[in-house]
Amino acid sequence: MSASGPSQRALLDQRGCLTPAGFEALARAPVGRGPAELAAHVASCPRCQERMLGGAAGARPSSTAPRRRKPRLWIGVGLAVVAFVLALVALILAARLR
Repeated sequence: MSASGPSQRALLDQRGCLTPAGFEALARAPVGRGPAELAAHVASCPRCQERMLGGAAGARPSSTAPRRRKPRLWIGVGLAVVAFVLALVALILAARLR
């Protein structure tokens, strides 16, 4: 860690995993220029990876990432009804052509 940044002890907990301050230090850093020790730890620690990707422990989600909306139930039901009607029409037409 650099002398100007927070101490290494404040960025890691007793397990050696990142604290909320450690996640914040990574989130504040420009892409590819985060503290090397923290980046190396996250690269090798499944627990910290899960916490980082899940947005837990103070890790900020990217403001440029698009937010996913929940799928609307009525769209799925509507598509199922349309598919059913099309299948029914196809069966009726097939029966008349015989």
